[in-house]
Amino acid sequence: MKKIGKEPGLADKLMTTNSSRRDFLKKAGATFLAISFGGLLWRAVNQGVFSSGKGPAYELWSLDEASPLSEPMALVHAATLASNPHNTQPWLFRVSETSIELYADHTRTLGTMDPLLREMHMGLGCALENLMQAAGAKGYVPKLTYFPDPLDMGYIANVQLISSGKKTNSSLYQAIPGRHTHRGAYDTDRAVASEMLEQMSMLGNDLSNVTLTWLTTNDEKSRAGELVIGATEAIIADDEMSHDSNRWFRGNWDELQKNRDGLTLDAQGGPAWIRAAGKMLPSVSHDSANQFWLKSTRQTHVQTAAAYGLLTTADLNNPVDRVKAGRFWQRLHLKGTAEGLALHPLNQPMEVRDRELQLKSRNRPFGRQLTELTGTLVGEPVFLFRIGYPLTSVYPSPRRDLKDVIIK
Repeated sequence: MKKIGKEPGLADKLMTTNSSRRDFLKKAGATFLAISFGGLLWRAVNQGVFSSGKGPAYELWSLDEASPLSEPMALVHAATLASNPHNTQPWLFRVSETSIELYADHTRTLGTMDPLLREMHMGLGCALENLMQAAGAKGYVPKLTYFPDPLDMGYIANVQLISSGKKTNSSLYQAIPGRHTHRGAYDTDRAVASEMLEQMSMLGNDLSNVTLTWLTTNDEKSRAGELVIGATEAIIADDEMSHDSNRWFRGNWDELQKNRDGLTLDAQGGPAWIRAAGKMLPSVSHDSANQFWLKSTRQTHVQTAAAYGLLTTADLNNPVDRVKAGRFWQRLHLKGTAEGLALHPLNQPMEVRDRELQLKSRNRPFGRQLTELTGTLVGEPVFLFRIGYPLTSVYPSPRRDLKDVIIK
């Protein structure tokens, strides 16, 4: 006998349908979240969110005594870890067992950001200083000649390597692998002692025609900060300068590892979440990048500077003086690193001043304001930087492979 059951009513059918729909939506939602998370995770890995300071572009940041490099090449290795403008790394080296020649790589200039090659020469001076420090640490007495060939101004220096058998492992040499430009905030509650500033000033005693002036009073810092902000705005307003600056920014992880140069998010010194977001989001426009730079300059760089340092030379147009100024800056940065200090170039006023000279402007407001920055200024300003105690650590900048900076 056939059993007759109660047929499901409309309410039961709707309940069943709604339940199925809810289950479907839950599963679809979970699947979407899983796919979205997987996509974000993939992009995070692909853009180096979890690999800051790692990869082939960062391998040189270790002066390992067990390195298989010959001693002259070990000196070049140290030289390539030097401070330089926009991380362009504008150097080339010719190496033998008894000498190292330093050359400018003019394919790696900053264009309208550095029309006088002031910053390029200073960057080469920084590399030269690291090389000289490493020479002593490897047991050499280096004999330096600036611009050995008057007919080749791209030939920056010749360093003869004379073996002494005595190694001088200075604190400056030891600081080379730990020296990084710190563009983040500094501790506004901690001043840099005047004794420390005096010690740093003495580092340039053997570098003729280069002078360091500290700007430490509230008035001096205020005027320097306003000049930096105004110069930043002027660069942004100059399409050519803005383009020549932005083209050295490496926002793509693969591009960074391939080129191994330029400015990176990791080297900006910002919070981890901002760096991560910046890597994962699509590349921003030049205008957005400029506004971020201006905001950082106004709210972080200027506001948290414990003091400013201003380097001047006897002759702005003398390339030897510019190279010496670079050597001085490198010593200051190495000394600061050894003492737990952070340093950051703020060269915008000089960059705009140089642009005024390039364009032969009749009114040169930035050149005038630079000379008026302090009443005791001696010489012509070539480099401005801020100094202070950092609140966070900072990652290194990428470096080109040694084989790419050697010429035969």
